[in-house]
Order: sequence, then structure tokens, then C-alpha cells
Amino acid sequence: MNIRASMLPSYPDCPRRAVAKQYRQKLEKLGYKLRELPPSVGAATGTATHTGTEMLLRAKHANRVITLDEALAPAFAGFLEETGKGAIWDDTTPNANTAQQQISRQVAAYLYGPLTTVMPLTVNGAPAVELELRANCGDGWELTGHIDLIDDAFWPRDTKTGALIRPYHAQLGGYSLLVRSNAICQVAGLCIDFIQRVGKTKPQPPCQTISYPVAQCERNAMGIINRIKQDMAQFDREQNPEVFMANQMSMLCSDKYCPAFGTAFCELSGCK
Repeated sequence: MNIRASMLPSYPDCPRRAVAKQYRQKLEKLGYKLRELPPSVGAATGTATHTGTEMLLRAKHANRVITLDEALAPAFAGFLEETGKGAIWDDTTPNANTAQQQISRQVAAYLYGPLTTVMPLTVNGAPAVELELRANCGDGWELTGHIDLIDDAFWPRDTKTGALIRPYHAQLGGYSLLVRSNAICQVAGLCIDFIQRVGKTKPQPPCQTISYPVAQCERNAMGIINRIKQDMAQFDREQNPEVFMANQMSMLCSDKYCPAFGTAFCELSGCK
């Protein structure tokens, strides 16, 4: 079984939703029918922005100059493929045309922001960009993660997009643990590069870089990792979804965002 570093921040918000998303195959084998969800436009534009920033980072590491349009071509293609069968649109991004404008502005914010000062660390002759790592966390469990970037100052960095800045201590702590466990480098710091997704009539804010304390983030990550392991062990013994706390107060407790909403795996959801 594996625990993704990216799931760590959302687990305390609603463990039941997090488990339904991460361990869907396991639950369906036990007979639980979970809902299929189209991608949210926020996540889809974020993925596309990552594609564009990855292109820029790899080119800089190789001492090549590429244009914004060259970085955007695969970003747009990936977005259209991901949303081709539908998406959950919102007020900030009501359609695909607006989404592509936002992707373009977000990648440009990275190009004229962090890219001007950061250089990817070289690991085994390759840039430490979208670096896939895994580490043993005991009892048959692995911690896994894709780190957007480790720069040459030994800072694991994660690019985030969205309407609001949210705390990512646990995810960055997971990345730090992965970097140390794989002896990549001595982690000097942790940060996110946040690019806000705004409506097309509003000016694009510049990218903000927010640093996080390494030791506290690692402790936060380990606490959640241990809780996931404990909860899953209890679930394996009891086969009872109520092992996982359900948070109906969560902003994501809805049929739009939770695959367990209104199903037998979470009978509390949807209750009036």
C-alpha cells in the first residue's frame, strides 16, 4: 500500500473522502460503489500550468531558451485531453476559452517570476523536475511523491495554483522526508510557488513564494502518515467505513468533489 504525499494535507479535513479517492480500487473490490467525478477545472488548469512550467524548467536546465508559446502548446493539449469528456466549471473559469487564457497567464507568471532566479538541481545527470520518489514507511507501506522541483539551493518546491493560498505543511513535509530518505540532498528549506487563478477580466497577480519550516512540516507529515496507517489497519480488521471520520462541515463535502458522497461508504453525506 502506498501513501501519496499530495494526499496528506486533505486527510485531516475528511479522512473518509481522502480514502475514497486514494484507495478506490481497494474499496470497490470490497463491494463499495463510488461515484465517478469529472475533473474540476481548477485541478485541470493547475495540471496544465504544471506542464508548461516543467517545459520551462527543463529548458533552463539544458541552457535552452524556449518561448512562452512553446511551453503552452503541450499545456493546452493536456488540458483539452483531460476535460474532453467534461469538467466541473466554476464562476472563475466558466468555459474552456477562459481556462486557456488563465493557463497562459499562469505559465507566464512563472516564466517572469520564479524561473528568473531558480535552477533545477542536477540528480544523476538529469534535472530534479517532476522527480518521482518513494520511501519505506514501515508495515508494508510506502510513501510516494512527485516533486515539482528541487532547486540548486536544495529547496524542494511545489507549484500551486488556485483561488486561495492554502496550507501545505504536510505535503511539503512528505517531500522533505522523501528527499532525505533517498539521499538526494540535505534539505535547506521548503516552499510553494503560488500562482493565483483569477477571472479573465482581472489582472494576473505575480507568483508568490511562501516558505515553510522543514522540521515542523516533517513532523506534521509523519503524524498524518501514522494516522492513515492506523486507520487502514483498523478498517482491514473491522471492514467498517465509520473507522474513517467523515467531516460534513468540509467545503468539499458535496456531490461535486467527493466520490463517496451519498454512497454506502459515507451514509452521513447528503443527510438533511
